[in-house]
Amino acid sequence: MDRARLKPLRLEAGQTIGLISPSGPTSAAGATTPEQLAAARARLAEAGFPTVVAPHALDVRGYLAGGDPGRVADLHAMFTDPAVRAVLCIRGGYGAMRLLDAVDYDLIRRHPKVFIGYSDITALHLALHHRTGLVTFHGPMAAAIAAGGEHDLGRLLRAVTRPHPLGPLANPPDGPEIETLVPGAAEGVLLGGNAAVLTSLLGTPYLPSFEGAVLFLEDILDHTYRLDRKIVQLRLAGVLEQVAGIVVGECRLRTEPDDQGLSVRQILDDLVVPLGKPAIYGLACGHGAYHLTLPVGVRARLDAGRGVLSVDEAAVT
Repeated sequence: MDRARLKPLRLEAGQTIGLISPSGPTSAAGATTPEQLAAARARLAEAGFPTVVAPHALDVRGYLAGGDPGRVADLHAMFTDPAVRAVLCIRGGYGAMRLLDAVDYDLIRRHPKVFIGYSDITALHLALHHRTGLVTFHGPMAAAIAAGGEHDLGRLLRAVTRPHPLGPLANPPDGPEIETLVPGAAEGVLLGGNAAVLTSLLGTPYLPSFEGAVLFLEDILDHTYRLDRKIVQLRLAGVLEQVAGIVVGECRLRTEPDDQGLSVRQILDDLVVPLGKPAIYGLACGHGAYHLTLPVGVRARLDAGRGVLSVDEAAVT
């Protein structure tokens, strides 16, 4: 059974953000470089938020940011350190799932804080929601913050510093166009994240109930059939039957589309539209150029006909 909802205290100017790497490493050849991390820290400092890097956050062990014990120790340390008021993941990649059975969920429940990240961090968002009830934030990490645009950091700080509902979420003018898949309205707790990570949690004790939820999904793909497979898996597992509405964010291809494949829209027409649940496609909440911040675990309303997802509950106190 999911825990009762637990909201973190809002982040205030001057308070420290702790930086951790629960997944992949920061490296010169990686998706996030030391230079990008430095730039992200400078931008956060300019915005009024000093940062501290966890002891193992810059470790490298193959595709992991060091060993599992060090990464989970950093997570615990940032939640218990009274000088740290929010925890920001430096990058995704892979590795967060390896920590789930080692996380001290009672410790985190006793020290609720703003927790931010996306992609592989989906594993921690969902496990923390299920085991502690903590409202967390599916939002930009170091590389996006370092990029320098006002959109990502501005939307993030709005979400974590103001104890008010975010209201309607909108893509920037040069972002993707939001498409209606199935018109209609749905209300429920906002849950989801990266499709690959979410489906990997099926059958484990770390996945929350999606009954009546507004589900959001995003992914980065080498081939579109992999998205097809994940959505089919969610359907066969009964998840799509449980939800009230569906928001599909950007599903970016790493390579040129395969002429023999189906487009993302064709896959959604095949697999999402027949469900008959209110659904949209194209919200800038994934691996695209922009990264909206979505609070995980608060109530939201989807007006699919208008292409609008609205967060109707404050995520911080």
